[in-house]
Amino acid sequence: MKTDPEIELMLRFKNGDEGAFQRLFNLYRKPMVNFCYRFCGDRAAAEDLAQDVFIRVYRAAGGYEATARFSTWIYRIAVNVCLNEFRSRKRKPVITSMDQPAVGTGDRPAEYPDHRTPSADEALAAGQRDEWLRAAFQRLPERQRMALMLRTFHEFSYDEIAGQMMISTANVKTLIFRAREQLKEMLAHPV
Repeated sequence: MKTDPEIELMLRFKNGDEGAFQRLFNLYRKPMVNFCYRFCGDRAAAEDLAQDVFIRVYRAAGGYEATARFSTWIYRIAVNVCLNEFRSRKRKPVITSMDQPAVGTGDRPAEYPDHRTPSADEALAAGQRDEWLRAAFQRLPERQRMALMLRTFHEFSYDEIAGQMMISTANVKTLIFRAREQLKEMLAHPV
């Protein structure tokens, strides 16, 4: 497992190299903020949640063991932070479309701009479809939503998701299958 350069950085940090932590922070800051943003839908809250992830990484350094890829380990922490935040504040998670520019980002440019210029009808149809999908995704049970988000947006393997969510691989497959089936049903009959 030690061929992963990020594991090497974490092991160096565990042994006292603060610069190694800074490099990990620089590598994962944006992906963590984006992951948290997709879950909570609020940029400021996502930055706070990502900061909490890094605080937990920092505090866990002494007990860190390289048993999985570093990305699997840090996303497991992010999953727990996001789920804890959701449970504690009873926030409604918001899932943003990877195909459309972010809405409400102020002066900040969208992270995933779409340089095509759709017609007004296409934009209206896409907006309605995205709204239906977003609403349906939010109605999924939180564990199904989290498993599907890790698989779809972050392309983690079933085994990696199992490690992040601390459940069996079979349970991950079931959660994702049920989430997809529920989404199909909800989208077939939009409210």
